[in-house]
Amino acid sequence: MLTLMDDERELPDDLLALFSAVLAAMRMNRENREKDAQGIFSLVDGWLDTKAASHSFDNRQKMGLCRAFIDAGLEPPDGIRFSSDVAGDDADIATMDMPDIADLMRDLIPDNVTGYPAYMVLREALGAMPRPAAAHFVNEMIAQGISKLVSVGRYFLLDPVGGMRTAAAQGFADLAQAGGVDAGVLSDLIQLRKWIPDPETKTILDRGIKEALRREPSGGSAPRSWTLHRLVSSLPDGTGSQSILASVSCGSKKCIAALLLKTGHGIKDAYAIPCSSASDQRRTLAEIEGSMPMHVVPVNYLSEALAAALAEGLAADVPPAPGFLDVAEMLGLRDISPSDIASATAANIADPDPQLADLSPAKRGKLIGRSISWVRDHEISSSWFVSDAELSSALEEVRTERQATQVVWAHLESQRGFWSSLFSRSAAILRHDGGDAWLVFAAVAHALDTGRALKKIPIFEMIVALTLDVAEQDSQGLGPEGVSSLDDPETDDDVGPDIAPESKGELERLLRKTPLSPDLIDGYLTAVIVAPRFVTPTEWLPPLLGGIEFPGDNKVQRVLDIIMLRYGDIQIVVFDGDIGSGLRKRAAHQFKDWLAGFALASTIAAAWPKRALSKDDQKILKLIKEGRADDHIQNTLKPLLPGWLAAMAARAVDG
Repeated sequence: MLTLMDDERELPDDLLALFSAVLAAMRMNRENREKDAQGIFSLVDGWLDTKAASHSFDNRQKMGLCRAFIDAGLEPPDGIRFSSDVAGDDADIATMDMPDIADLMRDLIPDNVTGYPAYMVLREALGAMPRPAAAHFVNEMIAQGISKLVSVGRYFLLDPVGGMRTAAAQGFADLAQAGGVDAGVLSDLIQLRKWIPDPETKTILDRGIKEALRREPSGGSAPRSWTLHRLVSSLPDGTGSQSILASVSCGSKKCIAALLLKTGHGIKDAYAIPCSSASDQRRTLAEIEGSMPMHVVPVNYLSEALAAALAEGLAADVPPAPGFLDVAEMLGLRDISPSDIASATAANIADPDPQLADLSPAKRGKLIGRSISWVRDHEISSSWFVSDAELSSALEEVRTERQATQVVWAHLESQRGFWSSLFSRSAAILRHDGGDAWLVFAAVAHALDTGRALKKIPIFEMIVALTLDVAEQDSQGLGPEGVSSLDDPETDDDVGPDIAPESKGELERLLRKTPLSPDLIDGYLTAVIVAPRFVTPTEWLPPLLGGIEFPGDNKVQRVLDIIMLRYGDIQIVVFDGDIGSGLRKRAAHQFKDWLAGFALASTIAAAWPKRALSKDDQKILKLIKEGRADDHIQNTLKPLLPGWLAAMAARAVDG
């Protein structure tokens, strides 16, 4: 790139595309508060400023670089715009001789390009202009009252740059003053003002709306009526990004309307994918659905989700993506308004009926226990980890794995609101899938909002483990692997395979020639789960598997997979309140192994601290340790253990 720029040759399109992709990745890292994300931007800005100061860029290169920034969703720096040093103040700009805008627009935008694509063409063309000049151009373009330019001007009311939104509002106010706002445009302005975050822009636009209303305009085009055929949504990924797709048609016109919602950003992206035919539409949607798990949702879900996303964006002073103007019409939601944030609690989103409130604490606890199954039921869960700069900096200060684990738990504690929102949104999507899977998400969101300890919510074990894995990969220069939402490559779209169910006798075969047995492992896992103090797999796996060799390739990983499957199954039994009933059915040698496993896990001091045990608890633990070699004690323990295990499990769940 440096050589091409120094030679003042036009930048090749593929090089600009690569540069734009890098900028987009940098932008998303910054949005996600990744470590060093802003620092990398500073390096790029510094390099561009140095090159601009030495006049190393010709006008074609400036235009190309500015286009790359805009394609990446970024505003081009002043240093690579045209003649930014001679732009002058606003008064100078207002008296500039403007080119014939209608002629210029005919040169820039083909006759058959309208709507959002026309806006994007113009936005790229304006990207290299000094900011005041670009804003003045938008103002004048709208005020001239040419139908196509007025139509394109509506999208600038949702432009990501506040100055452009204000310029567009002033253009419409000037147009209204001249009597140029027809009834169709007025209807659009009344709706668009609901989606604009900045008060100044709204005030200017309101002047134009009032003036247009005073004149009682008529005419203009009415919104087209679209038919919605299929509506699907992904679950939110670890960045809070969620993709929504809809196949829609209007006469012979077929499109796929696409939306990207993101926590903290509202409606992050919105656009339409044109399709040549109904079969092309079905094929395109099927290909996208095949690349990422999607769930069918009804229209009423869509209106609620988008109203909430609009409100979230406005609260962050961010308008919806300009393409939402087209997509809202396609989805029959042209009149949608932001919802009331004050009432948009996790409970309202996840469980609006409500059903969760009617369940006993024990039943809610059982649902929470089932969250560990998300690891195998939802591929998107592989993206549920944290990698922001705050956590990365904290992890750099630790010396041991235990300290790192504690840091991650503490950081997750500070993000309760984010995870509650993520799981609430997931519940709202899954409510329409049938079954009660959604209720598990709702129960976890409720647990987060009501202060339940994170270590008593099983899915957070996986989130901690994933976060630590990603941190270790980053420290070694490797990127995290995860599931991405549509057209937002914040995470890689490679996902790990689901864990295959355990086949009959499989674990026993894998454990041959080792001192372990399936019953020993079951006893060990039971002790871990009912322990007075929660410990993570990184704490309880080493005492179980340390120093044991598993002959054959890939056996260790499969043993680990089955252990985690059994861990989840035992947790479900715990929350069912049926933890000890199966002990009576175990043969003598199986029960001995089970006791040996339980006794081994009870030596983990972090899980079984003496101060957390009553004298009766300590007596039973002593019997368990001694019972491995004493048939009489085994006979005593079989009827005694179920009740004691149930009591320990209840304490663990409520803790």
